[in-house]
Amino acid sequence: MIRRLLAVLPCLLLSARGADFPEPYNSEKDKSAEPPSAAEAVKMFTLPDGFEATLFASEPEVRNPIAMAWDHRGRMWVAENFTYAESGKRFDLDLRDRVLVFEDADGDGTAESRKVFTDDLQMLTSVEVGRGGLWALCPPNLLFIPDKNGDDIPDGEPEVRLDGFTVAKGNYHNFANGLRWGPDGWLYGRCGHSCPGRLGLPGTPDAERIPIEGGIWRFHPERGVVEVLTHGTVNPWGHDWDEHGELFFINTVIGHLWHGIPGAHFKESGGNDPNPEVYERLDMHADHWHFDTTGNWTASRDGKANDFGGGHAHIGMMIYQAEQWPEEWRDRLFTLNLHGRRTNVERLEREGGGYVGQHQGDLFLTADPWFRGIDIQQGPDGSAYILDWSDTGECHDHNGVHRTSGRIYRLSYGAPAKPDLSDLAKITPEAARRLLTNPNVWFDRQLRQRADESLAPLLKEILEGETDTVLRLRALWTLHAIGQTTPELLTKLLDAKDEHLRVWAIRLLTDAQSIDTILGPREEAMPVSFPEIERFITMAKSDESGLVRLTLASTLQRLPLPQRAELGAALASRNEDEGDHNLPSMVWYGLIPLADTDPLALVHVAETCHWPDTLRWISRSLALRGAKSPETLDALLALGAKSDPATQSSLLRGLTEAYQGKRKVPKPTAWNAFMESLPEDPELVRLASQLGSLFGDGDALAALQKTAQDPEAAPADRVAALENLIAQRPADLRKLCEQLLDAEFLRATATRGLAIFEDPALGEVLATRYPDFAPSERPVLLEVLVSRKAWTAALLARMKNGTIPRADLAAFHARQIRAFGDAALDGQLAEVWGEIRDSPEGKRQLVEEWKTKLTPAALATADKGQGRILFEAVCSSCHVLYGKGGKIGPDLTGSGRSDIGYLLDNIADPSAIVGAEYRMLILTLKDGRVLTGIPGGESGETLTLRQIAGEITLEKSAIAKRETSPLSMMPEGMLVSLPADQICDLIAYLQHPTQVPLPDPEEKSP
Repeated sequence: MIRRLLAVLPCLLLSARGADFPEPYNSEKDKSAEPPSAAEAVKMFTLPDGFEATLFASEPEVRNPIAMAWDHRGRMWVAENFTYAESGKRFDLDLRDRVLVFEDADGDGTAESRKVFTDDLQMLTSVEVGRGGLWALCPPNLLFIPDKNGDDIPDGEPEVRLDGFTVAKGNYHNFANGLRWGPDGWLYGRCGHSCPGRLGLPGTPDAERIPIEGGIWRFHPERGVVEVLTHGTVNPWGHDWDEHGELFFINTVIGHLWHGIPGAHFKESGGNDPNPEVYERLDMHADHWHFDTTGNWTASRDGKANDFGGGHAHIGMMIYQAEQWPEEWRDRLFTLNLHGRRTNVERLEREGGGYVGQHQGDLFLTADPWFRGIDIQQGPDGSAYILDWSDTGECHDHNGVHRTSGRIYRLSYGAPAKPDLSDLAKITPEAARRLLTNPNVWFDRQLRQRADESLAPLLKEILEGETDTVLRLRALWTLHAIGQTTPELLTKLLDAKDEHLRVWAIRLLTDAQSIDTILGPREEAMPVSFPEIERFITMAKSDESGLVRLTLASTLQRLPLPQRAELGAALASRNEDEGDHNLPSMVWYGLIPLADTDPLALVHVAETCHWPDTLRWISRSLALRGAKSPETLDALLALGAKSDPATQSSLLRGLTEAYQGKRKVPKPTAWNAFMESLPEDPELVRLASQLGSLFGDGDALAALQKTAQDPEAAPADRVAALENLIAQRPADLRKLCEQLLDAEFLRATATRGLAIFEDPALGEVLATRYPDFAPSERPVLLEVLVSRKAWTAALLARMKNGTIPRADLAAFHARQIRAFGDAALDGQLAEVWGEIRDSPEGKRQLVEEWKTKLTPAALATADKGQGRILFEAVCSSCHVLYGKGGKIGPDLTGSGRSDIGYLLDNIADPSAIVGAEYRMLILTLKDGRVLTGIPGGESGETLTLRQIAGEITLEKSAIAKRETSPLSMMPEGMLVSLPADQICDLIAYLQHPTQVPLPDPEEKSP
């Protein structure tokens, strides 16, 4: 049994609001597993000299703590989540979540009292206190529970203030979370990319909602406005502001540290940005990783990444701003590293237009294997407080939830003094000054929630008369929170000496302007004009601060469209920002809408821009609209004819990217003059020749044919030339491709060229030549053979006679064959590859049959090494495991593969739950081919399809029919197509938590 807190601490004063609260239960398979006692666990920390860990609270008084907040009385509000469940349940809605209030009245680091504020919530991920009550995030809703008199008893039922925080089907994490008041008076939160939502006030029509697909959002309670500030990353679960009000947040799986730049589009773990004009996304803002990136992120578990910082999973974040800790830890960023069971420390340094995080080391390591730190915040005494979920699993393990434990630790230095909270009880001007000047930022943040208009004279006096930047910023933020800033006051601050005051003047001047959504601006939210635009343009041209310029670039997305180009051009004229991590991308994100509303304005920006990436994106965007606005593309090329070679290279690369997958493009009027202006640079000539062939230039086409056939030419140049010829389809293309089937490095590309021709004899030729193809070339040949019915028949016939190994046919190809809907081919497929049970009853029966076969004893004797070989032969073409494999299906490394039921259900019925990004796209082309794959991106005229052998980009005009199937690309026949011993080996391998070695090469493989 869990040792009760009574054994170690004074009994907490209990107060329960609901006697019928369902008793939380543990759902792990191993019912005997228990964490070390709270008294033992607190001793397991390894701390720097002078630091001490004490137990603020633990089970049974707190269990499954998921988030915390503070009120002005110095009390900690804790969200307990019991409804989160394991695979198969996702949430147990027979349970409820609750919010507790803890108080440490004597300041000794141990809570003496505990109250239950509410125990009638579900799917609770976060809480915050302020504005007359409690805010609770319970996806899909943001709730407000009023308690105006502060008696810790709700004044009424929860009110839904926002909704649309979707909980995705089949997903077990990435939920909306992280409520915290920002310095600007808005309520901030986070959301993971696997739970895309559409945010709005209750009753908002779908067309007016704000889309979110991962990132940071904010809500203004009084104005009833919600914004999504950043887009992307994977699963942000921690954020904070530094002393200058700069937002940073922490993330899991990919890069860990991000500067919360409003309007930024950040990298995700895969896929494309929902905005097709965001061609490239920003990477993280740290100069290091906490795991070995030469392998897979999942290999950072179990201490394997301790030398790097502990691993890929980061939860909770605090920027320490007080004097209780020694100087070396002040203004440092702290985040909890899940697998490393430690706190990573980052030093934030200014770099260019933004910041970079540098690894300072690790702190507060614990030997407790149950430690699952989930939140870290600074308290009123200057100590840090850490919530410990206390479990052995994580979101990917699906091994059950241990609900009966939980801990809260205080980490302090020396003997913290009991905090004096009297100034927050009654806020006078004298008290407000003391709160603003308190080195512990906790007091300033509490003041902002309780201040009113009576403090305006004091705040203006501080803002205008003091010299300390942080103090002036605190006064400015509080003035804004109480609605007492004016355009005149903020405009005056644009001339402030300190860059941070200028930054916040820009932000607050545009605070009421709506920022672009992930898909672009909303017309109804765009102002007609912005009066300070000329000042902004002047600052963009002359301000020495990169952070000010970054803020102006971010602000582009809040400005009226007609006023964006001048500011964008001024920013892009700053050559010193060419290689900046953020600025070239942020300026482009703000200019994107002009490609449709005022494309010539982008040419104007290009006149003064020498940033290669921004120029390339301008060129690409205008080229995509060349048919609609040819004069704009001509203007860009005319500009390019007068430009330096670096600018010309950027423009050519943008055109090349825009026309990928296109067969022919009308030649721009200005093309010949542009060509004549090019210097004799081999790379520029190569790019121009490829484009010239698209424009119907006969000389360029002849040059490509010569390169493709030249055995002395570089292999990459020959492949590129042949790809261009395939796109152009000259009269002798078939003959050329047949000749090049014997050319090393060109065989696969030539096969793609032959796929164009509807001739059963070609299918026979290609199937016969299958053994001549290298293993790396065969996936392309297989995709070509299964694209036509007659060619598929030739393939299956040779599989039947053993010429082509049946193991080479992946599940992806089987699904492609099934997409024809041809009974004869289905029969041939069943004969050589395996029969597929389509009915739900058949699939369920199959799963049950295999559950009886795959007993623990049978799996214990399975050969996991042979299972790995089988996985690499059959599954890895579509799935990544331990960093290797294709990306047609989900990455299996972090899935619930330890659960036999999970594995069998997904193998027998892979289409039961299919994420939108993995739904099969079936394309019937006008030349007779049928292609299947996963959507890989789309523009106005082209579509990219992801297949095993790579991506293929097609002109939409070549597509006769397009269907999105609810089915997975993976068919259901694997459990009947493979021998029982191989299935057992495969399942044992998949269930194993770490990579297994390959068997000795002398051993026989399947």
